[in-house]
Amino acid sequence: MKKLLIIFAILCSFSAFAQKNYVWKQFNIQITVPDDFRIKKNTAKEFEMKGEGMELSMLIHEENVAIEDLDDAAIAGAKAMKLQELDAAHQVKINEFEGFYVEGFKDGNRIMFACLGNPNSHTNFFIAIIFDDEDKTAEKDALEILNSLDVS
Repeated sequence: MKKLLIIFAILCSFSAFAQKNYVWKQFNIQITVPDDFRIKKNTAKEFEMKGEGMELSMLIHEENVAIEDLDDAAIAGAKAMKLQELDAAHQVKINEFEGFYVEGFKDGNRIMFACLGNPNSHTNFFIAIIFDDEDKTAEKDALEILNSLDVS
């Protein structure tokens, strides 16, 4: 039993080190992703990353929209991406961010799509996390990534 606990502790410590924090410096948005992710684009309007079996994209939403109205922006953004089987918008609060997210499908991939805002800085942005719907590890990772968003 003691050996099992030691092995479990070692495995947990590896998973804690298997993630990296990144900051979208223009907007002080921090995100934690698996360590296989690499930045593909980091500009004043876009932040893109790619990891094994998963892609992530954040875009600034230029319009000044109240937090309580971000559900319409999330649905409109998802429709603009032509997501299929779109579910209803769910309200979320992730650290300093508030907003809405939806899930849908496109080209055989599952997409978690959110429109979030920081009530203090009035920064609104979209985030899309794209992964294979059959990959349950990717689904877990996508939820962890979404919940890792914070202000740096």
